[in-house]
Amino acid sequence: MLLKTRISPACWQNWMGQWAELLQSGMPVLDALELSSELQGHCRQGRLLQSKLQRSLKFLQSGQSLQTAFRAAFGLLPQALEVALLCAQASGDLAQALQAQLQRWKTSSAAHQMLGKSLMYPALVLLLAIACWIFLHQVSSPHIQAGKNKVTQSTDPAEILMLAGGLLLLLSVALKLLGRHRSNVVYLLPHTAWQASDFYHVIACELHAGLDLMHCLRHRTMQVSRWLPWIKASRRTITNLNSLSARIQSQLKEGQPLSQAMSQANAPVFLIRQSKLAEQTGNLSQCFFLAAKYYEMQANHAQQRLQSTLPPMALALAAATLAMAYQYTLAPLYSNLTGLA
Repeated sequence: MLLKTRISPACWQNWMGQWAELLQSGMPVLDALELSSELQGHCRQGRLLQSKLQRSLKFLQSGQSLQTAFRAAFGLLPQALEVALLCAQASGDLAQALQAQLQRWKTSSAAHQMLGKSLMYPALVLLLAIACWIFLHQVSSPHIQAGKNKVTQSTDPAEILMLAGGLLLLLSVALKLLGRHRSNVVYLLPHTAWQASDFYHVIACELHAGLDLMHCLRHRTMQVSRWLPWIKASRRTITNLNSLSARIQSQLKEGQPLSQAMSQANAPVFLIRQSKLAEQTGNLSQCFFLAAKYYEMQANHAQQRLQSTLPPMALALAAATLAMAYQYTLAPLYSNLTGLA
């Protein structure tokens, strides 16, 4: 059975860059899209992208909007392209929106690649430690069964792994409960922080284009595509952000000023502070641009934190696995053989 071909992020990024360059050269949107699609036939994934781009071109020629045409042709879109189309719809500058989102996507992709490379060696050590424990357990089981009346039987490795999993689950629950009492929303994973940054960036672009604030705070249906890891957490992030926007919108309908509406809606402290400045200056878009920048910085910080903490944690877990392998496999085996002698 042949595997289904999927368009890789690198192929998407290459096409987005070419389309943006053609738009910046002064070509119309449809001509630039058609020419950029003709440049994608160099590989199997490129040919798949080319066929779907040609399909989206037909939808555009029939009068559909960019976002509707691409969703009809592709179904799920990369988050960067989704946000770029939303921002372009508000500002009218498609080339700049593509370049900005492409740069953000490349930055996050490079950080993910660095994290993966830093985890390769610790993950290999951990895998070898677990394989060593399983092998020793299988080898020692007959000898331990033979002397089970003299020596206490070794503990099953599955029980130890379940215990370790329970401890990790308790730790994650504790971190989540602690996060609820923070004055600002802190995302422990970089992809959720990028989601929040994109959400506020779209609102800022719409405000900068002159749209009404109540319209900008509407419910967002930003799709979570298969290129995002931990899809459930990403959907939860969008749901929470939509809930916050709905609460702010409800307070504004009651006649509250923006800063008080955000305070009543339990918005992050920095967003309330920026909204007070926006009330004085009248520059609402800058308030949400700063919110997008804040979460972008938080995503980079979360990425750096993962790169500095996950490899030592993996090595420590590998060391603990070897220690438990000795305690529950080698030590009983040695005691059993000594008793038989």
